[in-house]
This record gives sequence, structure tokens and C-alpha cells, in this order.
Amino acid sequence: MNETVEHNSTINLKNLMDINKPYKDQLVIFGDALESLSQMPFGIVDVAITSPPYWGLRDYGHPTELGKEEDSQEYINRLMLIHNELKRVLKDSGVYFLNIGDKYVNKGLELIPDRVAIAMKENGWAVRNKIIWNKTNPNPSPVKDRFSNSYEVVFMFVKNPDNYLAPEYYFNLDAVRIETSTEDKQSDLPLFVEEKDIKELLKKVKPCDYNGKFKAADRINIGASAGGRASTNKTVYSKQRKHEISKETKLEIINLLRDARSKKEISIPEIDKHFNTVHTAGHWFRTDRGGSSLPSSDQWKELKKLLGIKVKKFDKIMTEEHYVLQTVRNNPKGKNPGDVWNIATASLKEKHFAPFPPGLPERCIKACCPDGGIVLDPFCGSGTTLKIAQSLGRKSIGLEINDTYLGIIKSVVGNKLEYTYLE
Repeated sequence: MNETVEHNSTINLKNLMDINKPYKDQLVIFGDALESLSQMPFGIVDVAITSPPYWGLRDYGHPTELGKEEDSQEYINRLMLIHNELKRVLKDSGVYFLNIGDKYVNKGLELIPDRVAIAMKENGWAVRNKIIWNKTNPNPSPVKDRFSNSYEVVFMFVKNPDNYLAPEYYFNLDAVRIETSTEDKQSDLPLFVEEKDIKELLKKVKPCDYNGKFKAADRINIGASAGGRASTNKTVYSKQRKHEISKETKLEIINLLRDARSKKEISIPEIDKHFNTVHTAGHWFRTDRGGSSLPSSDQWKELKKLLGIKVKKFDKIMTEEHYVLQTVRNNPKGKNPGDVWNIATASLKEKHFAPFPPGLPERCIKACCPDGGIVLDPFCGSGTTLKIAQSLGRKSIGLEINDTYLGIIKSVVGNKLEYTYLE
């Protein structure tokens, strides 16, 4: 028999993270999502996953519920107020997955998901993925003047970093890799080869049938080309930097270059001209994570001369190289599942409900919620996200405006569910 620990009193959400917090693992808070989030502490959630009521599609039985707005822009504006509070509650390392649907008005789509994503970007979020949830069992459609819809989008958002050393979000790809069965035909070749050994190894490797921009006879660096990697034999090596450079060290190097360039009073266009490059040198001096890069080994040596840098601290990690096999190998842990997820829809016997399919929150939680982390669903509905979090050993908080759904949530989440109301 399932036990549900009931709290008929209200709770101060500011105390959610206290040692003596009044809930255990799965908590449902009944109240308006915006009001509930505004009362929650800063930075307590590791991953948020939700599917809010879509605009103008369903009536869930509450007079102030989201989705009943006069027009789609009012709906988006209201949703963005909720997202502003969600951003505050989410950890800097947190991730937010939003499943949101569209609606036709006067024969045309409102493009609500895309408009929400644009608004999120403008409000300091980064769109990491636009995932296509391909419904393997879509509902039949009577429409005859367009193609029936068989997918929905799931956006993956993170807090947009405002500087190079902004906290990185948590993402564990290995937890959601898909097993591959294709054998690696080049498994007998070493992945990394030192300079002194490369010539001897290449005597044993058959030439490839490549006629791209690199010389066909040069089986060392053909791997720098996509065409080379796609050649028949795929046995090519590319010279690459040997040492992995941390973001902190990378920033040290970039700041060294910036200071030297400032003292030398040389412009970036002048540096590009010196190296006979176009729009390349600028990336060596950028401190934002997305646009920065480091010069190659040869470029580093030349750049030091050009800027008059005498420091030798970074020479080893910047100049030591080895050869890396450029054949396409299957990761032994499995492949990246990609951004098209083939998942069947789920259903409940209760009227009006369109619950998450379990596989959707499961993949999100496995990838983006560390052990011991907290999952939040601001529109928890039937409680599927909480149930999956429970099965994966994570704690969860669900927000729901309509307490008449308590019985449904109890039946889904089951044992030791706790619930409360706003103060």
C-alpha cells in the first residue's frame, strides 16, 4: 500500500534547504507557479523540466491557469515572468528543459515555441538545443490541407555566461549514450602516435583514395579535411596539440597575449596580415568562451617573436604535438543520442491530461542532474517528472496550481509523496 505523507498546513518556501526541512524526497507545492517560485531560495535546483499549459488548447479547471490569455503574446509575456523567477531558483550549473507546443490561428501557426526561445535569449538564457520530440504514435488528424503534426520541440536552456570563467552547466553525456553495435574496423591502429613513430607506422597503412585540397600522398594531415576522413580507407592522421589546456590556463595565455599586444601597439589586422590570415588573429585575444581560440604551435612561436614575449611558461603545452587518428570511431561507451528523440506519447485515463512520456524526463535527468541533485517541474500536472526523479534517486519539487489533481499525482508518484500549500 502506498504511503503519502500529507501536510495540510502551509510551508515557508524560503526554508526549503534548511537541514530540518519538512519534506523528504518528492514534494508537491500547490499554488501559482510564479508566486511559488518567487518564494523559493536562490540557486537550489539542478535541473528543471516542464511542459506548461499550451496557449488556448486545454482548460485544466482553474480560473487563473496559464494558457487562457487573450492572445499569444500575453501568454508569452506571462511565461517569461515565470522564467525570470525560474532562472533565479536554478543553480548556475543548472539546465532547463522546456517542452512547449504551438497553435494554429486563422490557418497559420503562431510560432509560439520559437518566439519563446527568442525571448529567452533576450533575457539572458542560452539555447543549447532545440530537440525534436518525434512522437512514434501521433494522434490521427482529420486535416486535409496540410501535413499532420507528429512532433513537438523541447528546448534546452542554460544561463548565458557573461564572461570566460562563468560557471559551466552540468552535463553527463555518458549517462545517456546509446549503445552501438558496429565494429570498429580500424581498432588495430593506435589512436595517438608520437612524431618519431609516425613515418614507420605510415609504411604499414594503405594509401587512401582522396583528391581534396590536401595532397593525396600526404596521409598524415588528410585527416584535417572532412573529405579525407570520409575517404575509403579512412586511415589518416592529423597533427594536433598534445596537451589539453584548461580554461584557466587558456585565459592566462590570452591575457599574456593581450598585454603584449597592447604594449607593442600592434593592431589585430596587422597581425592577420603578418600571418597571411583573415579574421583569425582576433580569436587569439578574445576572453569570451565562445569566440576564443589559441594559435597553433608554429603560430605561437612566431607570435611570441612578433609581440616580443619572453615568457617560456606556456611553451611546452603550446608547442608539443602528436598525431591523432582521424578515422571515425565508435565511442566504446555508445553514441550521442542527438537532438531527435523518438519517444511514444503517454496517456492517463483522467480527462484532459497529456502527461510527459517517462523517457523524456528520464533522459534529461540522467544527463543534467547530478547524484543527490534536485529536479523541479513548475507545472507538474500528473507528476511524471517527480516519479522519474524518484526512480533515479533524485529529489524533486513539483508546482501545481490545481489541488484537485492530488489524487492523480498520488497514484503516479506513489510512496512517500509529500504535499503542501503556499503560506
